[in-house]
Amino acid sequence: MWISKNIIERSGVGTAASGVVGNSANLRVSATSGYGIEKCAMITPPGIYSIPTGRQPLVVLQTQNGPVCIGMRMGTYYGNIEPGEIVLQSHGGAQIRLSNDGKVYINGREVE
Repeated sequence: MWISKNIIERSGVGTAASGVVGNSANLRVSATSGYGIEKCAMITPPGIYSIPTGRQPLVVLQTQNGPVCIGMRMGTYYGNIEPGEIVLQSHGGAQIRLSNDGKVYINGREVE
């Protein structure tokens, strides 16, 4: 326990903190969290670009290179989704669903 705490303190890497989006632009987020108000880089899987809208709950992680937003806290999804499926949904409601049977749905319509 002492060793891991010492390593974390020396590395300059802290724990994650909950926060909320204050403002967002240019793939950077102004976040209010347990660390204060800071500009954070967004961390996403390769090929996915997303800018969160204001007041969404997020998780901020302190790194040696500064704070990063490692994700948004997922809200309740009221659509039909099964384990293993993926739904991409914009703030405006546009939606793409990749279903377990290999079908793709865009705004509820199956596409080939």
